Amino acid sequence: MGCRTGFYIVLAGDHDSKDIVPLITRMYEFIRDFKGEVPGASPRDCGNYLDMNLGMANFLAKRYLDNTLYNITDKHLVYPE
Repeated sequence: MGCRTGFYIVLAGDHDSKDIVPLITRMYEFIRDFKGEVPGASPRDCGNYLDMNLGMANFLAKRYLDNTLYNITDKHLVYPE
């Protein structure tokens, strides 16, 4: 797994999609509000460190929160059959 593969969440138990929305929302709020040094954003830690842009991450997290997570409905939480 590399840094460009996205993120993973592993939970124990039986959960519906709606059960994890608060957790994902808190994660995106953390990204939106994060200031300071980005962990791993150095040549020693990451071959793609020059691609890291905290300002853009803050912006995109806010956009996802505003456009999706804060307005999520049941139709967003199930795959179409």
